[in-house]
Amino acid sequence: MFLDLKNVLSLFGELIKAKQTMLLLYTGVLTYLITAFGLVIEINWFNLLHLAISLYLAVSGTTVLNMYIDRDIDAIMERTKDRPLPSGKVTAPIVLTIGTVLTVTGIVLAFLTLNWLTALVIFLGFFFDVVVYTILLKRRTKYSIIFGGIAGGLPAWAGRTTIMGSLDWIGFLFFIFILAWIPVHILTIALIPKNFEGYKKAKIPMWPLVSSKAQTMRVIAIGAFISSVALYEAARLLGANGIIRIIWGVCSVLVIILSVKNLIKPTNKLTFLIFKIASLYMLLGFLLGLLGVILQ
Repeated sequence: MFLDLKNVLSLFGELIKAKQTMLLLYTGVLTYLITAFGLVIEINWFNLLHLAISLYLAVSGTTVLNMYIDRDIDAIMERTKDRPLPSGKVTAPIVLTIGTVLTVTGIVLAFLTLNWLTALVIFLGFFFDVVVYTILLKRRTKYSIIFGGIAGGLPAWAGRTTIMGSLDWIGFLFFIFILAWIPVHILTIALIPKNFEGYKKAKIPMWPLVSSKAQTMRVIAIGAFISSVALYEAARLLGANGIIRIIWGVCSVLVIILSVKNLIKPTNKLTFLIFKIASLYMLLGFLLGLLGVILQ
């Protein structure tokens, strides 16, 4: 019985891409806390719990629905062939049902317990990811990653709207921070030879396939540049602690210098260095933001 439960949980974790889901949940929860401390208001722990559950369900469901839609190409690519559907661990109807139930439950819960704007932002995350990115654009154009980035940036904005009840410039900057970071992540992975060949085999028009590797590395540099500028501007507007802003500034300048250098003369080594720094910056950025407003 214990082994069966363990296997079920492991399978569920694969379906929802647990690490990716938790990362997006992290951006939403940290943005909520940054907003609360920045406004110097008491944290509504029930609201925060409802936000976390709503995001977890909606993001998980959206990911599961993508698994369902992409099951044919996942079976072709080396990187994805062992996922639950192509490996035969679970059937397509079950995956479709799980994805639909999770997504709808998450959005409805947000509407009932938070506010209509946050529910709308979470819904748009699903819409841009599943409908616009996966169904309409992923197999047609290299620009699909931009819309994937939009979906990835909306959980952070939802954390802001849960408290504010409206859209504002700071929420937009956190959104841009993630939106610009996601292409950095996806395109760097696409440059790895075995993944490059997998996309080619599956006929997915990723940037390095339809353009060039050099142009792809420049796009990665531009994404890292925009991401770092957006985060620093958010810190400035939040009135973050001076020391934290210095740390943010140093990180931003480092990413900007490396990005400009890679724009002028792109190399694999520099591209992957930017990827590592930008990924660390993304993880630490929200935590530094929280410390910045707590210590201000």
